Amino acid sequence: MKSNNLSNHNFAAILPGDSLAGLVVSNGILNFLNIYNSLLVARLVLTWFPNTPPLIVNPLSTLCDPYLNIFRGVIPPLGGTLDLSPILAFLVLNALTSTASALPAELPSQRGSSSEKHPSFLTSISHLTNSQKKWLKRFNGNKSKDSECNL
Repeated sequence: MKSNNLSNHNFAAILPGDSLAGLVVSNGILNFLNIYNSLLVARLVLTWFPNTPPLIVNPLSTLCDPYLNIFRGVIPPLGGTLDLSPILAFLVLNALTSTASALPAELPSQRGSSSEKHPSFLTSISHLTNSQKKWLKRFNGNKSKDSECNL
């Protein structure tokens, strides 16, 4: 009977790591989350200054407060004034950012056993993922074209 263990599969690649569309989507999500993280920092720093112009605070409040209000319902203010909910908001946002950065990840395939004898060149290349092998092939192809042009 054949067992179908989850440990035998490579589940790191949610988006194919070698497709341009997948890289654009994952980098777009990652950039959005990083920009939103910066906006949250700016919003929270501006709350420390009571005389900040509304021209700056209002757009940031419109963008950031709906997200922060989710966590204000979970963690009430301490002593009525100290709001610790942004800490939880940043933890969740950092978890989402880490997840977004791992979207195009690709685990190397596990071929053969360590007891097999390989030439040193094949051993150094066998650990690469499919997308890394494609980039290496493209790089070596461009290198040979450049050397032909120089002759």
